[in-house]
Amino acid sequence: MRLIVSQFLRTLRERDEFDRLLPDLLMAMGYVPLAKPQTGVRQHGVDLAAVGKSLADGTDEMLLLVIKQGDLGRRDWDNGEPTSVRPSLNEVLDVYLTKLVAPEHSGLRKTIILATTGDLKQDVEMNWTAFKELNAAKANFDFWGADRVSDLIERYLLDENLFAPGDRSDLRKSLALAADPEYDFRDLNRLLLRQLGLTADGKVEKPDINLKQLQKAFRRAHLAAQICARWAQADGDSRQALWVNERALLWAWHRVQLVNADDRSKLYPAIAGMWDSYIHAAARYFEVIGPHLQVRDGMAGYGSEGAAFSVVLFEHIGLIGSVGLACCLKQGNSEAEDATISANVSTVADSLCALIENHGAGASPRLDRHIIDISLALMFLVLAGRREQAESWVAEIAKRLDYCFKMRARFPVSSDSLEDLVELEVNQKDVGLAQKLMRTSWSLATVAAWCVILELDEHYAALSQGVSEPYKDVCAQLWHPTGDWPTYWYFGGSLNHGETEAPYVLPSAIDEMRKRMTDFMALKNYDWAGSSPSRDVGIWAIDFIACRHFRTPVPASAWYRLITLNSQQVPEA
Repeated sequence: MRLIVSQFLRTLRERDEFDRLLPDLLMAMGYVPLAKPQTGVRQHGVDLAAVGKSLADGTDEMLLLVIKQGDLGRRDWDNGEPTSVRPSLNEVLDVYLTKLVAPEHSGLRKTIILATTGDLKQDVEMNWTAFKELNAAKANFDFWGADRVSDLIERYLLDENLFAPGDRSDLRKSLALAADPEYDFRDLNRLLLRQLGLTADGKVEKPDINLKQLQKAFRRAHLAAQICARWAQADGDSRQALWVNERALLWAWHRVQLVNADDRSKLYPAIAGMWDSYIHAAARYFEVIGPHLQVRDGMAGYGSEGAAFSVVLFEHIGLIGSVGLACCLKQGNSEAEDATISANVSTVADSLCALIENHGAGASPRLDRHIIDISLALMFLVLAGRREQAESWVAEIAKRLDYCFKMRARFPVSSDSLEDLVELEVNQKDVGLAQKLMRTSWSLATVAAWCVILELDEHYAALSQGVSEPYKDVCAQLWHPTGDWPTYWYFGGSLNHGETEAPYVLPSAIDEMRKRMTDFMALKNYDWAGSSPSRDVGIWAIDFIACRHFRTPVPASAWYRLITLNSQQVPEA
């Protein structure tokens, strides 16, 4: 197990990855970090400081960590750059220890730790030894390489039998299959359930677990998920890595909802760490997928022609839409942060627009559940100020949907079954099969409602006429969550709860439809956004990530709200 952790550490970058893991490790060891590492802030050599009792002799001490990445050799020791090892250590001795240590910490023993994700190469060991001896009177010194850090992680973060025989087996299976696009991570799921203290149906297994134990369990679950995500990325599957981060985040947030309301805030730091990991996994995903979006049918390499390609394409539409909402719904704390958020939103929106423009199949959903991905993408486009692109996309979807239902071919299959989709492709003249698979439709109701929101009167009229005669046997419907939705939303299986509005009537007059949607928004029982526990703490996007991850329809009360905007208004998330 130590070897697995050591290999995981060697894949981490210094900034935003290795330096985010170390504070958790220090807290598990009994130290109190004084401040989290920051990028762009002058730190005078010290990337992370912490105080506590030495595990070796019990002496009160102050740890000053100088964090680097990879194996450290002669070039890294002193290459003339201020960020190389020796100048960093000298700055700690000359500036930090003499000017920046708080009075209450002045009497503590000072230990400078050179921490890296690799090893200390042989050609620099003598330099390190000589430096320690020369400055022994000023501070103690220690070296934490990948092997040492993995040992500390195993001893302090992975305690309480996380990796008992069954857990070790589950993690190894997950790592072995991490890059398989068909693998559902069932082995990792078992591990996460055990660590979060959940049963297979999402109930609390041990109600008497104390908060400190749960905080440690969150850190261990996060680390296990990160190891699996790293393995998937290393094998070239950034999509699977993003899925792993989604699952860990959602199940952990579900577990938070089952804790006493007064204690939930104590688990928020662990959730914040998982959220950061999700954002970083999303960035890696975009690095891989981005170039394919700019090329005509560039995504064809991720799936074969026809129905299979459509399934793959809409998965990526949903992923980009949910990632975009994660950017769009974030609130900045400064002008600089707001500018970064705006730039990220613009980048993701450009990518989504490029995908839609370059892939005609993006307007032809083949499974009814694809409307989930379409809804996420449309919400993001409107909130990102890309209403014109949203209008043209919905217009094309509505036109094709009307035609396909009339022809009883290439429509979104209501069963959401890939087997049924293939059978329909093979037996295109089987009228009975077609009628069976177009009996109900989320897509029809949702696209019609989006036509109202985006003022596409002509396309709404075509769908309204279609349900009155050419495909009157299709039952349009919408699903709405009920008041208890936070108790199950983040774990899965939401469709077993809630209410279905069926048949979802499309009146011939679009103004009548618009009034019905407006009246629905006034119903407090269906105010999904207003009752969100995620929105209150600034991570509302988790609710939408859950829609995509667990294949739950995006509640109409969320996107109905956009009906209040006209084409000239700039939306506010």
